[in-house]
Amino acid sequence: MPAREVVLVLIALGVAGGCGVSDGAVPPRPHDPARGLRDVDLGLGFDQVVVPGDMVPGAVNDGTAPVDITVVTAGGGRLTWTPGRGGGAAVRTPAYAAEGPVPAAAILVRTDPTAPDPLDPGSRDLVVGVDFRADPATAGRAGDDGDNLVQRGRFGEAAQLKIQLDHGVPSCRLAGTLGEVVVAGDQPVAPERWYRLTCTRSGPSVRLRLADLEGTTAPQEWTVARDPGVISFAHVPLSIGAKVADRGRIAGDSTDQFHGTIDRVLVDVR
Repeated sequence: MPAREVVLVLIALGVAGGCGVSDGAVPPRPHDPARGLRDVDLGLGFDQVVVPGDMVPGAVNDGTAPVDITVVTAGGGRLTWTPGRGGGAAVRTPAYAAEGPVPAAAILVRTDPTAPDPLDPGSRDLVVGVDFRADPATAGRAGDDGDNLVQRGRFGEAAQLKIQLDHGVPSCRLAGTLGEVVVAGDQPVAPERWYRLTCTRSGPSVRLRLADLEGTTAPQEWTVARDPGVISFAHVPLSIGAKVADRGRIAGDSTDQFHGTIDRVLVDVR
């Protein structure tokens, strides 16, 4: 069968179920243990066989947490499959539009409200990470002041975790019962270049780590010795690529849409 005719349809992972493929579909590539996604609560490796340019309908959790993963959109935005850094698949987010409706799209991760929240850190250590390749910088729109990579909870609420590019500068924000902790890099990332951004809460400190996946320089790290306290979300949805409201819809006031390519997302409550 010609390669262009081989399509694996992703089935969004249900809270009580797993994933399935139609008869005759090509199975996913063997998982690479070095990526470590099977040892975390939420791990998206996008290791499926896909057709570049096709819409992303959902994703499969390679990790251990029972979650439901879908895609939400607004303003005509959509997520599409594109080649990833390591030869597999990655997710392409909507391109920037200077005028007209704001095209927005995000991967939405929900937990079962009738069970304990497996992605709720509480006072435990936490690691959030993502591989990304950003589009060249744009002027942006008024009220849209950041590119969200991974977010749970919104600014002003009691709990939040977020890793983003704010005007191209990587940063992490954790908020809990003891207040907020913000850790930021010192310069913008280079566009059209693969990076791995990781935010780690370890005891009473938060560390941000940026690794250039296309270079040979050592990763950069920034640390703030402050404790955000207990971080509890009570089943608020987690989003990847844009900001959502509590009910899981794209935030209409400010989408904070990331423009570029996303791969290898993980959330690990230690």
